Amino acid sequence: MRNTAVRALVRQGLAHSKLGRVSQDVFRPCFVAGTLNPQYLQPQSCPAQSTNRLLIGPRAFHTSLPTHRNKPVDREVKSKKREQAAGASRGSSGGDDDDAGGAKHPSPNPEHPLYFADVESRIRRHDEHFREALKKLRTGGRFNPDIVGALRVQPDRKSGDTYPLKEVAQIVPRGGRTISILAHEEEYVKPIMSAVQASADFNQQPQRDPDNELELILKIEPESRDDLLKRIKAMCHEWRERVRSVRQKRDKLHVTWRKDGLIGPDLKRTADKELDKIIKAKIVEIDQAEKEALKAADVK
Repeated sequence: MRNTAVRALVRQGLAHSKLGRVSQDVFRPCFVAGTLNPQYLQPQSCPAQSTNRLLIGPRAFHTSLPTHRNKPVDREVKSKKREQAAGASRGSSGGDDDDAGGAKHPSPNPEHPLYFADVESRIRRHDEHFREALKKLRTGGRFNPDIVGALRVQPDRKSGDTYPLKEVAQIVPRGGRTISILAHEEEYVKPIMSAVQASADFNQQPQRDPDNELELILKIEPESRDDLLKRIKAMCHEWRERVRSVRQKRDKLHVTWRKDGLIGPDLKRTADKELDKIIKAKIVEIDQAEKEALKAADVK
């Protein structure tokens, strides 16, 4: 047993091979703390009671403790997820045509989840559209050349392209509640008649003028007060639904960002609260605009 211990110590450099047994003063490499003198690099006798020396002994590989390293953060994977999220945001929100006019909106970025430029841009477009529509209702209801001119006309059924009526004809009030529509080309006459007849606002077929083959006569019946109030309420209801759809679109992005680990739970909660504030404030504005429009129609 003693010889086995000696051989083991010899392999580890802790004893001389000439020793028959282990000495109490084991020779081990030692270094005097606070010096770089080369003479101390040679093995010297270092008793265990020594207090002015720093004992450094070799250690066998099988006795060394394993070194545990933390798993490195895969930054490339997160970077790819951010790029994919930004691309999805551009595809689903930055480049879509979810409002009248097909305007492009800023793209939301998971690196800036509290930046709501895309939400504000969409809401602004809806505001412009519905406020202008309410203004037209207050000024003349259906009997408004702008409403007639906004009807979509499809000159060529094969292509499927549509144009505002005001781009293919001239609209001229003739007095009373009669409007004259002068088509630019003869081929536009029938598509204009179809567009007016299919419209929910007019739902009648314009009559041809016997003296001018390019002219159509449209007589607009007066709109009752109840019908006008219903149209205002329906329009404001649609306005609110458009704003809520903007919120739903952004909410889905927050869920996706959280699922992909691009934002933390606290940041997602904060972003949801800020988005809720924006939407609630806009709903209050719509309610106020509806009250003003109903009041103006009731006075008329």
